[in-house]
Amino acid sequence: MKFTYLKCLLGAMALTGCLVGWAAAAEIITAEDIKEEIVTKEVLVKTADNVIVLVDTSSSMAPVSKNYRPKTKYQLEKESLTAGIERLPDLGFNVGIYSFTPWNAVYPMQKFDRDKAAAALGALPAEPSGRTPLVQGLNQLDGVLSGLSGKTIVYIFSDGGYDRAVAGMDPGDKAAELASKYNVCFQIISHAADPDGRKRVRDMGKANPCSRVIPFDSYVTNPYYALSPLFYVKSGTEVITTTEKMITGIKLDNILFDFNKSDLTAQARAELDALGKFLQQKPNSTAYLVGYTDAVGSQDYNLGLSQRRAEAAAAYLMDNYGIDSTRIVTAWYGKLNPAADNDTEEGRAQNRRVEITVGGK
Repeated sequence: MKFTYLKCLLGAMALTGCLVGWAAAAEIITAEDIKEEIVTKEVLVKTADNVIVLVDTSSSMAPVSKNYRPKTKYQLEKESLTAGIERLPDLGFNVGIYSFTPWNAVYPMQKFDRDKAAAALGALPAEPSGRTPLVQGLNQLDGVLSGLSGKTIVYIFSDGGYDRAVAGMDPGDKAAELASKYNVCFQIISHAADPDGRKRVRDMGKANPCSRVIPFDSYVTNPYYALSPLFYVKSGTEVITTTEKMITGIKLDNILFDFNKSDLTAQARAELDALGKFLQQKPNSTAYLVGYTDAVGSQDYNLGLSQRRAEAAAAYLMDNYGIDSTRIVTAWYGKLNPAADNDTEEGRAQNRRVEITVGGK
């Protein structure tokens, strides 16, 4: 039987008790594999040049998180950002960190320096306070983006609330305006609780095909959500980690799709059935589902198609095995990172895929 190694991605999660004999196609990738230097950062391919984080220090971050009591949303925001800085591989990014409540250059745009960025985060206010001038912050962001070259990923912590009295326009419209002017993708870390706030967050997440909304709890639980827009793992790599912590996983074949389709085939469902059973038996494990396409069509179209493929696989696990959404991380890269030659039909068939990685404690 032919096996394909999973790429164990990103972070502080280690799956140390894989079920022996869980399935014929499952093999444990151990910490010993990593010690033998299968792991290497050379397999990371940068997909962005600049990283900007807009930190919410307003009073809307003061409530205690329902799922992480007694910590407030603000505490979780700072902890998650600090962890993200620790995990961010040094691939030559320019990084800027700004608070927008009100606007303040916490770590002005510059070449990434891990220690300086961590120190800047440590200087954020001890407690959140004040209003949420979100649109004014996006106006300030316009000035930062205008001085950058290359692709920029902007992370915004938001509940969709904003100071209407001085806004001038809706946050979703402003995000779309910026997306039309610059090579930028928005990652909205949402803690919206009311319908109006959720709608505004969704609108910002629809600024262009590479933008998205990430639920706050999912972001806190799964650090890969934050890093996935910044780089991908070169196809064919066996194991990878971006930290010194041990990560392990199991091997599964890629899920393949028909041309221009996101419907799951019988073979795809069989792979997901095996994965679903494993996730049920290992409640601390997490599935990473990464969608790709062949090279036919534009990258914008293929981004959407690869997103639908990854989300179809995620929906199958949630609907059929009751896997909570916070345990499933989806990412998509369109026609980037081909696994095979796009000049042949056989190669294109291998590129129409969702790659599966499993990690966890």
